[in-house]
Amino acid sequence: MLVDTGATYPCIPEGLAEALGLRLEFKTKVALADGREVEAWYATAYVEVMGRGDLIPVKVFDVEEPILGVFALEALGLALDPSTGEVRPTRGFIARA
Repeated sequence: MLVDTGATYPCIPEGLAEALGLRLEFKTKVALADGREVEAWYATAYVEVMGRGDLIPVKVFDVEEPILGVFALEALGLALDPSTGEVRPTRGFIARA
């Protein structure tokens, strides 16, 4: 997944959500960076990065590339280091896989 600090939630295409067996719960509107508003499914997925995992809200709609937004990073106690482009821990983490 592409880490995008301009995105709030993880965003994945419907085909990937289906392959992962995610339950599409309801549709919601999502505002994109270019100002467009699209309808997206809301789902919940177990997301794990660097050994830290938790249930995270995911938006499912027609995206070119899966995106990992800042909500997931924050929930997992991670952040993107802008000087290196690497994801790093920002604090201890309570929820464990």
